[in-house]
Amino acid sequence: MKGQTEAGSKTVVLCVPLRADDLVTVRLALYGVAVRIGFSYEAIEDLKVAVTEACNYAILQAGEREPLPMLRLVFTLRETELQIRVGTDSPNVTFGEALHPVKLPQEGVEALERLGNSPIGLYLLQALVDELRVEPGGEDAPEAIVLIKRLTAG
Repeated sequence: MKGQTEAGSKTVVLCVPLRADDLVTVRLALYGVAVRIGFSYEAIEDLKVAVTEACNYAILQAGEREPLPMLRLVFTLRETELQIRVGTDSPNVTFGEALHPVKLPQEGVEALERLGNSPIGLYLLQALVDELRVEPGGEDAPEAIVLIKRLTAG
C-alpha cells in the first residue's frame, strides 16, 4: 500500500491478487481510510458491502485464469468524500454492466432467486454509494469502476 498527497486530497493505492481470500485485506484498508475521513459506522458498512460487490464481480469474471490478475484499488480521500477506483491489470475484466439498470421481478422476494447470474449485486452496489461510474479502458489501463461516497452533514 502506498500513499501520496495531491492538492486537497490524499491517495492510497492497494494492489492484491484477484482472489476472494484477499478481500479481507481490501475491507480492512477501506475501513482505515473511511475512519480517517470521518464516516459513520453505518456508512463504512455500506462502503464495505459496495466495494466487496465490485471486487466479487471482478473475481467472478477472472475465474481460474493463470497468471492470476491483480486487483488495484485507488482510494482518494477528499474533505467531503471518498472516491474508490476498483480495477485490475486484466483487459478481460470489465464493469460496463454496472451502469445497466437491473429490472427486479414484481412477484416478490421469492422471484429474486430466479435471477440467477444477473447483476443483482451491482444493483445493491448502486444503492449503497452516492455516485457510480465506469471508466473505460485504454492503452494504459483496463476498465475500472469508480464508487463515490460523500460525507453527510451531521
